Amino acid sequence: MLLSEQEMDELIAGIYKGLITEMNLPENLYFAIADRLKEGVYKGFGIDFNELKDKAVSGFKFDVKDLELLTELRENVYMFSAAKTFNEVLDFRGVMVNGDGEIKQFKDFKQDMLALDEQYNKNWLRTEYDTAYGQAQNAVAWNQFEKNKDVLPNLKYSAIIDANTSEICAPLDGICLPVDNPFWDKFMPLNHFNCRCLVTQEDADVTLTSSEDVKELTKGSLNEMDDVFKMNSGKNGVVFSEKHPYFEVENKYKEYASNNFNLPIPNED
Repeated sequence: MLLSEQEMDELIAGIYKGLITEMNLPENLYFAIADRLKEGVYKGFGIDFNELKDKAVSGFKFDVKDLELLTELRENVYMFSAAKTFNEVLDFRGVMVNGDGEIKQFKDFKQDMLALDEQYNKNWLRTEYDTAYGQAQNAVAWNQFEKNKDVLPNLKYSAIIDANTSEICAPLDGICLPVDNPFWDKFMPLNHFNCRCLVTQEDADVTLTSSEDVKELTKGSLNEMDDVFKMNSGKNGVVFSEKHPYFEVENKYKEYASNNFNLPIPNED
């Protein structure tokens, strides 16, 4: 359980009494989600936000550009957590009503809400954590690719080929193109949930994939890929793209959403 038992009881009671609504979101749930996802980002990046800010950022591995990138990823995680909290509370309030449109007994509502919370904050959050970890790994790798492209100007896509290889990634295996090629705007891993693919940096002597072959090889992958993954976390500075369903809100909530659902983004962890 993401919240303590007492916090969860207070959340359930607050929603049932109408004290917690989609327009008055619970900050403790929001911060708990953000903290969990930040753990994944910092683990994937190789350093946490405060440590990177405090370092003399001119070392071999990290520099000012890395701090800028981690700052963007961190802010995106808070925005995603706010959108997730908003969607959760909408759904939590939705299970208060039975099929006849009547408010359920509290014990029945509590049982249903706990089941829904397990889906949101155990099953789905585990996948979201893994995504945060993987996207942060690839984001910091992208910064390294950019720094080293004068010496190692090309990148090679490497899929792990086995029984679990996806139909998205298998055709991309072995594609080799310059760092600045627009291919990497959409196909830099992760390219789906639980994606295991890597990109390696290569010198100028490697054989590049022709534009005709790239077009043919990527045709099926583009059709199979979810729009959420058609991006480059290092270039775009996001873990979760704006295409994620959590960010899709009704028009009446658009302005509210643009203000991070009135939830704060701290300056420090």
